[in-house]
Amino acid sequence: MKSSSSSTDFLGHPKGLYICFATEMWERFSFYGMKYLLLLYLTKYHLFSDGEGLDVLGAYAGLVYTLPIIGGLIADKYLGTRKAVLFGGILLAIGHCLMAIEGHQAVYYAANTVLTENLRLTDGRVIAAGTQLSEAITMRDTHALNIFYLALSFIVVGVGFLKPNISVIVGKLYPENDPRRDSGFTIFYMGINVGSLISTLICGWLGETYGWNYGFGLAGIGMIAGLITFMYGQKQLKPFSAEPDAELLKKPFLSVFKFEHLFYLGTLPAMVVVWFLVQKEPVVHVTQNIFLLAGIVGILAFSMLHHNPLQYRARVIGISLFTFVLGVCTVLSENHYLNIPEEFSELLVYLLLAAIVIFIVYGYLFHYSVEFSRTLVLMILIVSTIVFWSLFEQSAGSMTLFADRSLDREVAGTTIVASQFASLNPAFIMSLSIPIALLWPWLAKRNLNPSTPVKFAFGIMLAGLGFGALVLGAQFPNHAGKVAAIWLVLAYFLHSVGELLVSPIGLSAVTKLSIPRVVSVSMGTWFVATALSETLAFRLSKLAAVDTKVGGSTSAEILANYTSLFSTLMWMGIIAGAFMLLLAPFLKAAMRGVK
Repeated sequence: MKSSSSSTDFLGHPKGLYICFATEMWERFSFYGMKYLLLLYLTKYHLFSDGEGLDVLGAYAGLVYTLPIIGGLIADKYLGTRKAVLFGGILLAIGHCLMAIEGHQAVYYAANTVLTENLRLTDGRVIAAGTQLSEAITMRDTHALNIFYLALSFIVVGVGFLKPNISVIVGKLYPENDPRRDSGFTIFYMGINVGSLISTLICGWLGETYGWNYGFGLAGIGMIAGLITFMYGQKQLKPFSAEPDAELLKKPFLSVFKFEHLFYLGTLPAMVVVWFLVQKEPVVHVTQNIFLLAGIVGILAFSMLHHNPLQYRARVIGISLFTFVLGVCTVLSENHYLNIPEEFSELLVYLLLAAIVIFIVYGYLFHYSVEFSRTLVLMILIVSTIVFWSLFEQSAGSMTLFADRSLDREVAGTTIVASQFASLNPAFIMSLSIPIALLWPWLAKRNLNPSTPVKFAFGIMLAGLGFGALVLGAQFPNHAGKVAAIWLVLAYFLHSVGELLVSPIGLSAVTKLSIPRVVSVSMGTWFVATALSETLAFRLSKLAAVDTKVGGSTSAEILANYTSLFSTLMWMGIIAGAFMLLLAPFLKAAMRGVK
């Protein structure tokens, strides 16, 4: 690998690092600037119900965390990281600019309304003026919504190409064993939080104050700035991001195209599929469950056969396939894609749990090894993150709606818009990252450093306690029935500390506990679990869905709904974290020496 020389360094690091820093900062600026406006835009401008808006957000967020696995594979085998990032950036810039096309605001006609003019429905039917409506009707700009779904498709596919590969470029800027690598990644990840902090403050304020197109438009300008930055820095990055097989990419195809063009053209049908999926959250949810099940069962099976792939191979494959097929049937039945009696569907769940236990016990009895033991711990940690991220990602769902509807947002005479509260997370992460990073070696010198499972347990419990702060705050509303903003600040603080106990520790655990030959698959399984958490998070948010239309829920009813949800989430985090804490000694022993 080519190493960076002093002539290409700036402030002690390769110049390419700062190109990647700026590119990722602007990409995250556009991503988070749009993400925390998305649900408010759908519910307040296009008048989606809470459930409808959360379904779109869940499908979108789930896909955003799933497609980088495919984008990473394409870059590794064919395009190379530089071309993948460049192409992803172009798609993202197009998508974010399309988001600025908001169309006409939706209009709600309550039941018993007497029309003063003709009303043309989306199916072409016309209701004559003077008609008294027998049921409520919401008129939406379907053309603008189709462009909106197209914009999400561009963004999802663009993130799939850019997100996994720009991190790889940063790693390649440094020679092996270069002591600057860790600090280089620290600088790079700081760019993510800087972009998130600025965008949630500015894009959110613009979108909610002056118009949604201004907020989305600024996010698009940010992505264009990131794309220009990356293109400007090609000279610094090209030596570290070459294509795996440049000659293959140049081969002609159909005498008009090169082989390389197939991947770019292939995004067209991919975006058609994504356009469909962002409107079909149940399909996304089922697919994520199946992918996660395949990853966990497949990796465990590989760990069983790692030392002796021929011994009992047929038996391992047979048990694995049986468990996987049973799992698929369970997922399909639970999501009502199999027309079977409810009693039998419930039986399938218990059978799947039994099959997983038998599968693991079989591995311990006949294929036990250090690798199997560590792999099992890793799979348990990955599954536990689903609980954490399902709680944490309420920030873009129920917590944003709570801030909009039930929070006293007047602070020192200034009104803070709901989406701006999301800036608390990157602010806390930037403030706490270095102190917490220094805490672990300080504790290790005193033999007090908690094991990875213990850190996960405390991280999950902190996520639950964050909702406990909101439940407590809801007991002391002001005269208008609004909750003081300090309680949401406390919730974000606890969630951010929890994130620092789970996210960086978990990514490190994947590299340490995984068998080297399947570390990429293990990392992919981690991200599939994260993707599943996104859809689960917004399904949980739907438990507090309220009717905000004319004659809908009162302020007191809305606050009661959120308090009930947050109470459920609080106990969910505390109980799951306590369970992980009970397992921690056994998991630490099963890690077989890995710290």
